[in-house]
Amino acid sequence: MEIDISNNNIELEDVNKASGDNTEKEFMPTGIPITSFEYNVKNEEEEEAFTIFQQKYVYKRNFVVTGLFTIVAVMFAVSIIKNPSGYVNWVLCFVSLVMIFTTWFNTFRVKKYLMRALKSLEDDKYRFSLYDDCFKIETVFTEEEKAAEDFVPVKPRVVRFEDISLNIIENARLFIIILRKETIYVLSKRVIEENDQTLLRNKLKEVLGEDYEIKG
Repeated sequence: MEIDISNNNIELEDVNKASGDNTEKEFMPTGIPITSFEYNVKNEEEEEAFTIFQQKYVYKRNFVVTGLFTIVAVMFAVSIIKNPSGYVNWVLCFVSLVMIFTTWFNTFRVKKYLMRALKSLEDDKYRFSLYDDCFKIETVFTEEEKAAEDFVPVKPRVVRFEDISLNIIENARLFIIILRKETIYVLSKRVIEENDQTLLRNKLKEVLGEDYEIKG
């Protein structure tokens, strides 16, 4: 399951196709994978993963914005106490509070709409294959889906470790793969054998070092 956070990321991929700069997409792994398994992702697992992503990359910015506008609001509040008839102070204090509210409201609104959009995809199946120099994620289709007149194959996503900014967050239930801080893949331990989890964890720790994070 791919969760694309940034519209800019989509536009960049389109430009790369048009210019012929699609080395990452054309690369295909060779040899036998270290591990390979099928999986699916439930909507609540996607929500958990996206919340963790927001906590790591979005909340920090929100706290900074909140802190700055809180200071500004307090300054205008003090001015209001000193001069209650000052119309401008009331307006600017209100604007500061609105900015704080909007910052957090948008954060939770994005998650709400994203989870609603992904709900219909939670029964889809995928295959994750891990190699020495990359991993591959592909959609698994049933024979009935392949036989449909409107069937369109989906090209596997191959990510080479040397070519991309990559972070992994592991918790008790999930492996969360974050590409360029924009795209998220969610692997649920619910459907991954213990041996496959160990192989995945050991290889990615070796490759990523400090960029592999384990949360409680």
